[in-house]
Amino acid sequence: MAAYVRASKDRKGDRWTLETQVKRIKALAVAREWKIVEVYDDNAVSATKKRGKGTGWARMLKDAEAGRFSMVVAVDMDRLLRSTKELNTLIDMGLRVVTIDGAIDLSTADGEFRATMLAAIARFETRRKAERQVRSNARKREEGIPASTWKAFGWTKEGERIDEEAEAVEKAFRSFLGDKPLSIRGIRDDLNKDGHKTARGSEFSVDAVRYLLANPMYAGYIKHYKTGELYPVQGGKFPPIVSEQTWRAAVLKLEDNVRRAAKQGNQPKYLLSTIGLCGKCGATLVSGTNSRKQPTYRCGERFHLTRQREPVDAMVTEAVLTRLSSVDVHDLVMPHEDTGAEREELLTERNALIERVKELSPLLRDVHQPVLEITAAINDVKARIDEIDAELLDRSVSVAAKLLADVDEAVGTAERREVVESKWEALDMDRRRMLVDELVTVTIEPIVPGRVKFDPDLIRIEPRRD
Repeated sequence: MAAYVRASKDRKGDRWTLETQVKRIKALAVAREWKIVEVYDDNAVSATKKRGKGTGWARMLKDAEAGRFSMVVAVDMDRLLRSTKELNTLIDMGLRVVTIDGAIDLSTADGEFRATMLAAIARFETRRKAERQVRSNARKREEGIPASTWKAFGWTKEGERIDEEAEAVEKAFRSFLGDKPLSIRGIRDDLNKDGHKTARGSEFSVDAVRYLLANPMYAGYIKHYKTGELYPVQGGKFPPIVSEQTWRAAVLKLEDNVRRAAKQGNQPKYLLSTIGLCGKCGATLVSGTNSRKQPTYRCGERFHLTRQREPVDAMVTEAVLTRLSSVDVHDLVMPHEDTGAEREELLTERNALIERVKELSPLLRDVHQPVLEITAAINDVKARIDEIDAELLDRSVSVAAKLLADVDEAVGTAERREVVESKWEALDMDRRRMLVDELVTVTIEPIVPGRVKFDPDLIRIEPRRD
């Protein structure tokens, strides 16, 4: 026989814990002299959720098909069955069903009828509960109250702001939307390094960061995910942490990332991927391997060049560390004095202008519209966007500036180099790539015909001055 137990997360103060169910089933097995082949358990499985792959229910059906047992025992029918479809599955498999209140012989018409009625009642209770929940969620949305029972990251369960978590949310949005944006993985690592936990008490994953950035609650809205409709939060609870424009910009970027990932694959993993340049055509470099399986960089457009990755990375790293250790690097990366309010105002204007371009562009396909005037208007808007982008080139977001923030300018070159090297070693690949892109331009020239040995003179590393 097989024992099946399920503890529903829908029932508060449930008397049928997993331990209690197993104890009662084992007592029945001893009294009937039955041998339990295995106990199949589904812990905290809602009655409204499917029991798919990886659940105890799925494993039990697979073992039944293999002939490991012919009888299933549960404490009662609503623990075992929640729909007539599940009942028909057991009938088709020819299994005998037993509960601690008595056996149901599915091979007889009477037994099948009783089981069908019990399954129908369980299904009715499940559907009724789901409908009540849908109505309750709709009412909460209309009243501007979050429907989730989980504590949202950034606020208490009662809707009071938690400053430390709210600041982490603001930082995540800034990192994602900044002039030198951080990847989702980088934001995840920062949140976990700072000791933050998700609403469910676990470490942040990549998906959890994406959910955070896409969550309209942080801009003061509740989303009905079936329709996409937004309802403003009301009553003073769950105050917005970021502006609506900032949240919408994050959502647009997330959607754009999905489209680009579908075309290009994963994020670059190596120091010069999409950063270094081909000296012949100017295309960016991509990673690969040569015929000897050695890691390489190659021209991303044509077969103009292929160069071993490790010696190139070593040269670039040395150049960056030397630049960071130089006495004039602070002049290059010192932050400008700027207020957060001014920057937020520029970002808001920029997002509004982008939306304006999106509104005007479809009009160009309409033959009845004044094409020249619309084109001129679009160009004017784009020119203003370019002006704003120039103003937003704020060195306060410089990776190098942050890296050197606590390096004493008075220390000697050797000591400074040692500090810089230790900081470089502590950086993840995202930030190392950002530093390279910020401080130097790397161009690899094609190899000279007849030369096969690695030639460092063909690697041009030039400091950026902008």
